[in-house]
Amino acid sequence: MVPSRFLYMVRGAHRDAHRDLRAVEPSVGWRLVGANHRELGRSAEVFAGLTECRASVLLLRERIADARVLLTTTEAAGGWSWRLEIDGHVIAVAGRLYQRQRDCQFNLGQFLKAVPVGELTEPAPHRPRGGGAGAGDRAGAGMR
Repeated sequence: MVPSRFLYMVRGAHRDAHRDLRAVEPSVGWRLVGANHRELGRSAEVFAGLTECRASVLLLRERIADARVLLTTTEAAGGWSWRLEIDGHVIAVAGRLYQRQRDCQFNLGQFLKAVPVGELTEPAPHRPRGGGAGAGDRAGAGMR
């Protein structure tokens, strides 16, 4: 059986204000997926590069016992969600809304169990889809 693992994904583009305006770098986020390939949770933010993204994963693994759990519900969206904070900074969130609080709590439990043992994968080189300009921006389509 394949263990849970952290995956890295490109999410659009990040423009560095300190560099030439033409220098656009992809933003990177992480997802933790279970043995069944379903998403258990994801990074709460996107990062300017892989180094920062991996540092977030390592911090989460190192400090998971210190994480503060927040369960929330929204009337507008009609579902339950969770997020984890470390030192007041949101580091991980649920990948979707849950119709029932108990389902949300179950997913959170699965996420918390998987974080310390999740395999740290090496990212594949980014290859833009298609061949046209802006094709790399579509690589993260559908992701938060």
